[in-house]
Parts: sequence; structure tokens; C-alpha cells
Amino acid sequence: MDCVIKKAGRGFSLVELLVGMVLGLILIGGAVSIYLASKRSYVEVEQVAALTESARFAEQLIGDSLRHAGFFGEVTANAIEVDANLTGVVGDCSGLASAHNLVQFVFADTIDGSNSALGCIDDGMVGTDVLVIKRVLPRPYTDGPRDSFDPNDPAQSDGAIDFPAVLQNDKTYVVANNVGGVLFDGNDPAPTINLGGEVPGGSAWEYKYEVYYIRDPDPAGDDDVPQLSRKILVWNGTAMELQTEDVAEGVENLRILLGYSSGTNGDVDTYETPAQISTSGSWSNIQSVEVYLLTRSATKDVQYTDAKQYQMPGETIPVANDNYRRLMSHASVSLRNLKLLVRGGV
Repeated sequence: MDCVIKKAGRGFSLVELLVGMVLGLILIGGAVSIYLASKRSYVEVEQVAALTESARFAEQLIGDSLRHAGFFGEVTANAIEVDANLTGVVGDCSGLASAHNLVQFVFADTIDGSNSALGCIDDGMVGTDVLVIKRVLPRPYTDGPRDSFDPNDPAQSDGAIDFPAVLQNDKTYVVANNVGGVLFDGNDPAPTINLGGEVPGGSAWEYKYEVYYIRDPDPAGDDDVPQLSRKILVWNGTAMELQTEDVAEGVENLRILLGYSSGTNGDVDTYETPAQISTSGSWSNIQSVEVYLLTRSATKDVQYTDAKQYQMPGETIPVANDNYRRLMSHASVSLRNLKLLVRGGV
């Protein structure tokens, strides 16, 4: 009988096991390193993208408002009267910054040490600027569709502003022709626009009043995300009221320089801070605005330290070596409508 001899099984030696474990740990360590590097890169890219988006949006929003500052449809603001039925705005700002004051279309101030400014802000970031803009939207409401120049066409002469829609009760409007206009709330009777009326042949334009500032969510702390906010006119059911809306997350500083011509040629050659221009008394000559924004990431990155200094108008802002990423942005906006008023001597 044949005898089958089986060879005994042989396992790993201790040395082989240790070598295998070391190689496994090396592979795991490499995979973990790749994962951590990828995650860090992802966090950095995500924060930079969010920073850029917030800064760009804030810059565009303020820039678009400034470019339309002082636009009041078919007439200049000094020819606009305030409707006798127009009631005061709840929580309104004071002086030249008030909602129904059409003497100054662009105004600025600085948040004081108590987080306040203009009598309407009490939650601002200390030392940052406030920007007030007044204008109308470039979309007129008229008396019927303009499909005919026939004065006998009923759609042209019923005396009701109803195209492309009727006026809304919760908005403020300017009804104007090329001679004058009236500022009124949609909840009140509209000025008559028929022949012999208050504003013959007038069109209505929605009035926009915006107060941009940096809102400090927690003045007693430093971990809450600052916001670029604005106060706007909102109907509260009985009256127009200033209400706050946040528009861009992470914007922690807003500084303004206002430009005007100090000579007779009309060219902008002087830029001043809100405090300086209040001293010089040149509010009525403003033709340009420089907007500086400092935006930070919403969350910290413990592997990043910001020890930079940021140059803002009038001062250099140091950062206390924190873990937030920041982006400095700047925009120069020419105020076309105000230039026309200044150079036309209006």
C-alpha cells in the first residue's frame, strides 16, 4: 500500500507578521494623509469660494444701488413734493438720512462706540461706515399700455395708473412728469394724472430707500458671523417701517470715501471720509463713491492663521492672529445722476 505523507502546514513567522503590519500601517498612513490633505484642500477651496461670492455679491449690490442714486424718473428730486397724506416712517433715520428727505440722495456716517448711528441703527459694528441711498426703480407704471398715441383712446385717458400693474398698497412711489412730482404711499390715494390734475400725464416709479451697514449679531461676543445688512421700507399693516434684512454673510467691515470736485472744472479730485465731508460741508457736490469691504469666512480653519494687516481708508486694521480667512475688496462707483445735477447746477 502506498503511503501518502502530508507536509505540515506552515504559518507566518513573527518577523513576517511584523513586516506585514509595518507595511499595512504605512499604507493606511498614506491613505489617511491623502484624505487629510484632500479635506484641507476642500475646506480651503470652499472657504475661498464662499468669501469671493459674498464679497462680489455685496460689491455688486451696493454698486447697483449707487449707480441709480438720485434717479427719480422724469424729474429731478428738487421738484418732488411730499404728499400731505404721507405719514412718518416708523424707526426712521434722522436728518439728511431720513427716508422722505429728498435733499440728499447719498449720505454716510460711522457707527459709534454704542453700536449706533443715524438714530435708526443700534446693532452696528463699531467703527464701520453706514451708507444711505435714495432712488426709484427704473420701471415706470403708466396709464394703460402705450400702444397708441391717440388721446381719445380710453386706455390712454382713464386717469388710472395700471400698466404693467396697478400700484400696491405696501410700497412707496413717486408720481412725476417732466415738470414735477409727488412722493406718496401706495396705501393713500394716488396723485391725479389726468389733464388738470396734480401731475398731468405722470408716471409712477417705485421708491427705494436703503441703509447699508455692518450688523453685529452679538456686540458682547466675537464668534457670531457679521452680516452686511440694509434697512428698507416695509409696510407693517398700518404704516411704512424701517426693517432690517441681511444680504451678505461674513462682511465684517464697510468703509466709504466720498469724492467731489474742489475746483471749478467739475472733475473729482478730492476723496473724504463721512466725518471729513461733514466738516467740509460738501455733501451736495458728491459725484463718486469708493467702497471698501472686508469679508471673512463664516467658520474657522484651525490650520490657518490670519496675521495680516488690512489697509482701509484712514487706518490699518490688524487681525489678532485668528483662524478666519479674509478677503479685501474695493469698488469705485461714479454717480451719474448726481454728476448731472452738480454739473448742471441743479
